[in-house]
Amino acid sequence: MKKCLTTLAALLCCIASVLAQDAQQGRNRAYTITLNDVQYAHHGEKMSAGEAVGKVITGVLTGQTSVQASKYEEDVKSAIIKGLSGAYRFRYNDGLVRIGDVAEEGNLVVDALITNIQATSSSRSWKDKDDKVQVSTTYKGIVEAVLTVKDAKTGEVVANPTVGGRGTEFSSFSTSDQAVRDAINHLSTRVTAWLNRYRPIVANIIEGSTAKKDKQKEVYIDLGSSEGAFVGLHMGVFTVKTIAGREAKSQIGKLKIEAVEGEDISRCKVQSGGKDIKAALDAGEHLRVMTIDK
Repeated sequence: MKKCLTTLAALLCCIASVLAQDAQQGRNRAYTITLNDVQYAHHGEKMSAGEAVGKVITGVLTGQTSVQASKYEEDVKSAIIKGLSGAYRFRYNDGLVRIGDVAEEGNLVVDALITNIQATSSSRSWKDKDDKVQVSTTYKGIVEAVLTVKDAKTGEVVANPTVGGRGTEFSSFSTSDQAVRDAINHLSTRVTAWLNRYRPIVANIIEGSTAKKDKQKEVYIDLGSSEGAFVGLHMGVFTVKTIAGREAKSQIGKLKIEAVEGEDISRCKVQSGGKDIKAALDAGEHLRVMTIDK
């Protein structure tokens, strides 16, 4: 729990710094992101995320079953690239442009260290109608990486997130290969999710729309096609207060864009917190919205 709170605090500090930078350079401007290097941990070496960050090593770390991790190296790299390419506010540099040519503040360069590629197995046995013992084995995959995220202009490390792809509670496969490939697919989703939290799309509620009794059902936000709005985009609603010169945000609800109605306006359905949102609007409070995980 302490580690989770520390990680959350670090991410919130990163977001605060990013939002201040965005206020100066353009609210939802897009940045370039480049994958610089991908390396693999030594075979059989156990390491924590902190240890991995401080090492520059090569090789492959295999897991608890007989997975030949080296066969997945290119697939893992492709998954990381897919994750970097899928973020809302980043444009992936596919190598056609040199890093030095995109060395602007806010653009990012990423190094990746793959610390784990494995499949875990579980078996169950039973007797069939002929009293013979039958055994069924299923597998779940795990792929983990530490990303070193640097500012392209200054070279400063801005974050060291650990991202992991693994099968869900309900996903299991008959071979270790299927399980690892499933985990690789999840890894790309986790990379994208981290980037979207690190640099979210932000906007403001500008007007209430449909309301029913004491609950807000729909609102308008000052985000449209020119800043990447699209139907189905999920956003959190936050009250904003200034305390000792710092912004303090508190989430009170969730929205989903139902219609993009112009370059700078969209209509949203209130998914939760309708009562608090209406009360805040009626009181004339400033409500900020920010992209969140679904």
